[in-house]
Amino acid sequence: MKDILEKLKTQPSENFESELIEFKNYNSENSLHNSKELAEEISALANKNGGTIVIGVVDSSNIKNEDWNTQLNGFVKVDIDTTKERLIGKINPKIDLNLIELDYESKNYLLIEVPNVIHSIVTTSSGKTYLREGKSSVPASPSQIQLLVKNLQSYDWSSQEIYLDVFNALNGNAVIEAKQDFCTRRGISITDLTDTSFLESIGATKNGLLNYAGLLFLGKRDIINKSLGLFEYRFSWKTQDGQLKINDVWDDCIWNSIKKAKSHFLICNKKTTISYEENDYVLSTLDEQAYHEALLNSIVHRDYSIDGMTSINFKENELVITNPGTFYGGVNSDNISYHEPRHRNKALARTLMAFQLVDRAGMGVLRIGLNSLMYGRDLPIWKENLDNIEVRMPAEYFKAEIFLTTQKYIKNCSITDLYIINSLHKVGSKNIKLLEKELATIIQNPWASIQRSLEREDMKKHFCVKANNEGVFICTNPYGDILLSVTKKFKKSTNSEKHIKLYNHLKTHKTSTNGEIMSLLGFSSAASTYNFLKKLKYVKNTGKSTSSRWSLRA
Repeated sequence: MKDILEKLKTQPSENFESELIEFKNYNSENSLHNSKELAEEISALANKNGGTIVIGVVDSSNIKNEDWNTQLNGFVKVDIDTTKERLIGKINPKIDLNLIELDYESKNYLLIEVPNVIHSIVTTSSGKTYLREGKSSVPASPSQIQLLVKNLQSYDWSSQEIYLDVFNALNGNAVIEAKQDFCTRRGISITDLTDTSFLESIGATKNGLLNYAGLLFLGKRDIINKSLGLFEYRFSWKTQDGQLKINDVWDDCIWNSIKKAKSHFLICNKKTTISYEENDYVLSTLDEQAYHEALLNSIVHRDYSIDGMTSINFKENELVITNPGTFYGGVNSDNISYHEPRHRNKALARTLMAFQLVDRAGMGVLRIGLNSLMYGRDLPIWKENLDNIEVRMPAEYFKAEIFLTTQKYIKNCSITDLYIINSLHKVGSKNIKLLEKELATIIQNPWASIQRSLEREDMKKHFCVKANNEGVFICTNPYGDILLSVTKKFKKSTNSEKHIKLYNHLKTHKTSTNGEIMSLLGFSSAASTYNFLKKLKYVKNTGKSTSSRWSLRA
């Protein structure tokens, strides 16, 4: 924050206000305590992404002759506990504000840190709701309040009860099929479980009352349409020569819709058999489990509070699944692979879990990636587009060398194992810094995951680590060269082991002095150590003389 205050000496404060930062100025502690506007700012920040209100900065519109330094007015020292209590009393519910006093150039500033609240809408004590829009805090419209409610992690549309005659509202055939599947999975006789007990077991009813999730899952289509809305599905299949082979639009309960979509998928999902070393391997246009996970992900996470269509579009070279709604609970296109699962429709998710249609551990998205990389295909791409979530999954092509490697020589691969195998296919080497950067978009702590991967015995047999002045690389060894059709060998330096040792040391300790590195690598003098280090493109030196430190380049 001191960096921003420093810049305010020469620039208007409005240049630095944002969705996360607001500047305010008050004449006294009492005027701050009585400010209605401050409660509105807190409500707006809490309902968006959180942020900081800086007290003691004059609005730049009140500054004359562009004398920006006079913006830095400062504020009186306050009793933190009393001020916090007064501010919390002006909002509902009470949230954990963090108040900090900051001294800058002999003036005091009060920082009010507002958390992003995800379990409740934060209003003023008078009941008004505000939102942050860019640099401004504005009253939320009815539609914005509705959206805030839907995005609360405590809100579950699918758990709402609906007062209908249960067995009149449900599709009898779907109930029988689902019950048989449920009993088979659990090894119990279907005659030992009544229909009523079955519906309670899967969460479709609670104490005999049907909920939205139960109706969506097993309901009659006309009852779903009348009571909840029109939720359509579309499956289309277009061949490379432009022929539209399938174009089916329907609406039905989830149980029947999963079956219908699967029947269409099996028709267009061509299979190929390849033989290798007297073994036959079956490859598909698209991995069936990856498709299943993607479809179920769209069903359980879609926004059922709005009408819309779940679309499955097979274009021969890719499959695109689209569902109404936006990302939820902090998940976005960048972190979806490793973010903790957040179910918008919690009751529906629990029902699908009862049939193992949805993974309790939230591994579905990861498995989609695993089953794409296993074929040598690119990772799926997730994005939010016009209030829809879309996932694009490569199909049709495969890289035989990668598939056979993962089926015969390096089995039960992690996503890091597969990423390394894919990255080294035909090229034979990959800069470990670049690999770590790319993996960071898929998994957390990629460096540790790379280390675990390289410790696997079957990975050691095919890959090794080499280095030169450019950096440290994962490379294929002779076995890996053959498996992955590598023709160009990586040229390591004579000091390869020193590079690897230095890289690992700096990954662990972040920085080191010239003397520490001299001792680590066994150089005879500081001069020879420096001469070695200054040629390296993967390290940098900061500081001067005794404070000089070496570290890895970002």
